[in-house]
Amino acid sequence: MIGKPALPLADSRHQSRAQIAVISLALALTIFLLGTSLWPVAYRGALQISRWRLEQQLSSWPSLTSDHYIIKYRPQDEAIAPLVLTAAEKAYHLLTREANYTPPGQILVVIYPSSAELNAVFGWSAQESALGVYWGGAIQVLSPSAWIEARDSWQLGQIFWATGLMVHELSHLILDYKTAGNYPRWFSEGLAQYREQQHCQAAQSAYHDLDPALLYTLPQLEQFNQLDNEQLAYRQSLSLVEYLVAAGGPNAISTIVDSLAGGATFSQALQKIGISSPAALEQKWLAWLK
Repeated sequence: MIGKPALPLADSRHQSRAQIAVISLALALTIFLLGTSLWPVAYRGALQISRWRLEQQLSSWPSLTSDHYIIKYRPQDEAIAPLVLTAAEKAYHLLTREANYTPPGQILVVIYPSSAELNAVFGWSAQESALGVYWGGAIQVLSPSAWIEARDSWQLGQIFWATGLMVHELSHLILDYKTAGNYPRWFSEGLAQYREQQHCQAAQSAYHDLDPALLYTLPQLEQFNQLDNEQLAYRQSLSLVEYLVAAGGPNAISTIVDSLAGGATFSQALQKIGISSPAALEQKWLAWLK
């Protein structure tokens, strides 16, 4: 199963709803008491708490560590963990340089040996086929051995990198931390695929693949998880990011992300690259597709 999976972001449902409720309440109380100027600090703090709690829940699992990562895995994936770490480190060096941002501390990556175990964590049905998830400051992935056929570990590592999974999930994490959650969901999905395209050739350009008569509006894309055709939403999100680069130049993405990190709304960030509003973006993008 190397085809494009559904890759949920931070609004997926984790089994520990009580944990989320406590963190959210603490975050809201902090913002109320200290003011909105400290929102980024409180938001990143909540991510770190969530990540720490997950690590504590998996304290009995074996670990593989580096300066940038803690890899948690089941004993049967002892030979797989180094392959995941290698891909994660490669993605880290590429994406942190591009983003001009380093996430705090070591990033937690959890490897699950089966789809059933990964799905159980998020309360998904057996029909779900996600290979990886960024949620709450941590990355959780299905073991490459569960979905990649390879003749040896070297080939397995090469194929795993080429799927773009670690680039995709780390792109979500870096954007989430850098902007303190200040971004539209579709932008994160489009950017993660765009980074795959740049570094792994894993995501094909969506420029010629879209039928304008079937597209979601930008407000509809905000309801990403509720859309009937999630694959269309992914392709459309990638196409929108491709347009932003085509219209705004090679620095368009960094300009938008830096603006969001500074507290700008998405509309204000678009203005930095000469697009007056999300509505104008949608109009210009549709004209570009024709």
